[in-house]
Amino acid sequence: LEGADIIQKNYQQVIIRGDGKEEFNQLINKEISMILPSKNLEVVTDNNHLFAKQSFDQWSLIYLVEQKYKDILKFICNINSKDEILASDYSYGQIYFEVAGKNRNEFLNKLTHFDLREEKFPKATMAQTILARIDCSIYNLGNKYIVTCNKSFEDYFQQRLKDTANLN
Repeated sequence: LEGADIIQKNYQQVIIRGDGKEEFNQLINKEISMILPSKNLEVVTDNNHLFAKQSFDQWSLIYLVEQKYKDILKFICNINSKDEILASDYSYGQIYFEVAGKNRNEFLNKLTHFDLREEKFPKATMAQTILARIDCSIYNLGNKYIVTCNKSFEDYFQQRLKDTANLN
C-alpha cells in the first residue's frame, strides 16, 4: 500500500511477571541493562530490545535483534531463580509485524476501531486491542508500530493485511 510498509518479522519475546519492586528491577537491569518502564502501557526501547509494561505485574520483552535460543533460556532461568518472578518464552507462539510509513495510521484504521492519533496513543506506549477481529498488542515507536498476535491467527491476519492493502 502506498505510504504504508508492512513487514513480517521474526522477533523473540519473553513475558515476565513480578512485583516490579527494587529487587525485580535490579535483576532485570542486570540481565539486559535496561531501565524498566514504570507506568502501565509504557514502552522503552534500545537498539536490541523493546520492553513494555503490560499491566501492574506483567512486562513484555521483545528482542529486536535475534538472540541464540540458549541465551534466551539462560535469561529465563536467571529470572526464574527468584520465587517472586516468573519468565516465559513466547517467541514461537506469536507473530510480529512492523507497520511503518506516512500512511500507517490510515492503513491500520481500516482494521481497528482503536484511536491511533498521537494525543490518544502517544509514542513509547502500547495497547492491547482488536485488529482484524484478533486480540493484538500494538507498540507505538513513533515512526512505526509493532503489532503482535497469537501465531494461530497468522494466515488469517496475513490475509486481512492483504485485503486491506487491496482496498485502495
